[in-house]
Amino acid sequence: MLISLSKKITFLAMPKAASTSIEMALFPHCDIAFINNPRVKHIRYRRYNRFIVPYLDQSGFGPLETTCLFREPIDWLFSWYRYRSRDKIKSKAQSTANMSFNEFVSRYIAEDTVFYDIGRTSLFVCDHDGNPAVDHIFRYENLSAYTNFLETRFEEKLHLEHLNESPRRDFVLSDQLKAQLEEFLTPEYEIYETARTN
Repeated sequence: MLISLSKKITFLAMPKAASTSIEMALFPHCDIAFINNPRVKHIRYRRYNRFIVPYLDQSGFGPLETTCLFREPIDWLFSWYRYRSRDKIKSKAQSTANMSFNEFVSRYIAEDTVFYDIGRTSLFVCDHDGNPAVDHIFRYENLSAYTNFLETRFEEKLHLEHLNESPRRDFVLSDQLKAQLEEFLTPEYEIYETARTN
């Protein structure tokens, strides 16, 4: 998470949605940075609103607008599957190196704690009432539109490098499981369909 007090904006770093690339580009232009450790880097909206916003308001810096990227839900999940297949965690329980995407999806839908700990993108952007509360949600697939938005806001040309790339894996998902997953991810798709494309 990055905060620019002068530009009155907070970037909420959605996992598996170019967060590291955007952090590197915005870091020099921001006043507050929660980076590196995933527990602080990927603060979701509700925690930000509960703990960070009161401090900013009491310090005279608020209100600030919030923004983040939101990835196509199944593609987001596939990115996690790829990320957890890296050699570094091959011996750990959450490794997907020797697992099919079908099995990973089945265990995610079943809310198996080993794999469901990656959470849900809908929960990342929603308030306590379950409503999307981030001010500017852009589709990850329209990264150029999001970059233009940030460049206009920061009045700077930003160079986003492609960082933290996951291992390549084949996307193989049965029709039956895809249908189940799409239904399971209905809250995510509802947000994705309304996310900004320009």
